Amino acid sequence: MKKATWNVLATAAMLALAGWLGASNVAAAQQPEAAKSAPKADDKATQDVLIFRNGNVLYGKVVSETTLSVHFKGLIAGIEAETDYPKSDLLEIKRATAVKADASASAATGPATGAATPVKVTKPEATKPEAEDTSGKKKYYWLDLKGNFGEDISQTPIRKAMQDARTNNVNIIIINLDSALIDARDGEEKAEFEGDFDKLFRAERIMPIFVNEMPVDWGGSDKMPRVVFWVKKAMGGAAFVPLVSPEIYFHPEGKMGGVGNLSYVLTGNERVVKKQISLRLQHAVGWALVGGYSEMLVRAMTQREFVLSVRYNNGKPDLFEGYPSNPGEELLTDDGEGSNQDTIQMLARDEGNDVLTLNAVNAKKLEVSKGTADSKDELLSLMGLDRTGVEVKGKSEQIMKDWTRGLDSAKVQMEKLFDELREIRVEGNWDARNRARGSQIRKLEDIKNLLVKWGEGLSPFWMYRHGIRLTGEGEPDLAAITAQQEAIRIAQMKDKK
Repeated sequence: MKKATWNVLATAAMLALAGWLGASNVAAAQQPEAAKSAPKADDKATQDVLIFRNGNVLYGKVVSETTLSVHFKGLIAGIEAETDYPKSDLLEIKRATAVKADASASAATGPATGAATPVKVTKPEATKPEAEDTSGKKKYYWLDLKGNFGEDISQTPIRKAMQDARTNNVNIIIINLDSALIDARDGEEKAEFEGDFDKLFRAERIMPIFVNEMPVDWGGSDKMPRVVFWVKKAMGGAAFVPLVSPEIYFHPEGKMGGVGNLSYVLTGNERVVKKQISLRLQHAVGWALVGGYSEMLVRAMTQREFVLSVRYNNGKPDLFEGYPSNPGEELLTDDGEGSNQDTIQMLARDEGNDVLTLNAVNAKKLEVSKGTADSKDELLSLMGLDRTGVEVKGKSEQIMKDWTRGLDSAKVQMEKLFDELREIRVEGNWDARNRARGSQIRKLEDIKNLLVKWGEGLSPFWMYRHGIRLTGEGEPDLAAITAQQEAIRIAQMKDKK
């Protein structure tokens, strides 16, 4: 292939030089050879034809074809060569049978005219600029998920975005995920080795949108769009979300992990703790299996004591539990005990291996990542959408902005209501006491209404700080507020004038 390409370039260069010198006798001497490259009229009927948008035509054979390109064998400048041509450059592909029919029609009216390759095709004069033809292109929908997981990134805005994508009838949904580990106490980014496994339960309010809801909304799994994740940072609970998709790409600085504290997140009776760890692990593994990822991969990401290695068979990764036994095998995570425990220096250099944190390099080697893209344009190119795709400008950006603004506003309103509630004094005469209790009940009702709409975006730490009780699922306990209102009413009923 390379030799043919160099011959083509050399021939083209020689022809160009001859023209520049004005050596018409050289061009004339070469003309019989060029004529040999042009197929005879009878031969055309047995060859495929590529008609290019620029008017050029090539005769030969379509060796193979994909949705993006055609691998074609033919004569280029009199030399036989095989080349890939993007379909976006082609106006038409004529198969040998169609060419034969054209040749037969020509024979009825007169002799076929042979022509050397390439041939210029006359196009009608354009009266106005043509709009881009988007027919037949894949429609893709872009969604940015950035910020604090479980707060800025939450199920309600994601659900709305998926409904917007369905309204636009898109073929592909691309999710740009950028969520770091954040310390709820001060809003600072945490080190990845600190871990936040229990945010899995927060992720389990989001992942069913892709796994359970969308197949129903779109009329079946076979009618669903492809859901693709591009990972910049997927740390803590966000690390589990991309695993529901079989198509993940990474940014060069991308990371996915920060959930390696499963074995230490619980304390208490050893037997009970082990059972709870096992149940949590089963949850995480179940979601990974949806996307087609190995249970061992999840265990290495979540359990420090799990030892994971990999061998490569014909270039394909084969994960196995335990330490390598020969030079062809590679250790991914050790048991983190004794001398194997990562030091602060190792962690600072991203060299720790007590737990597995996926990055652009190892995710590609382990076939978790389909490829690495530094920018949106590069990602679209990797996916083949730079030529064959068209972006649908839906409402995703506005949906996410509205959610974040609304959540911030709700926090301010609730903080004000809590302050006002604390300042109410039930004192004075009976009428004053009655008004005070009525005000308490109304403010609690306002708080409850805000929690109904925005509670999913409030962190457990924020709610704890404001005295909001939580349910076992980590949600605001609205029943507790209702009980508090009822207690105020009973106190008022017992109050005597």
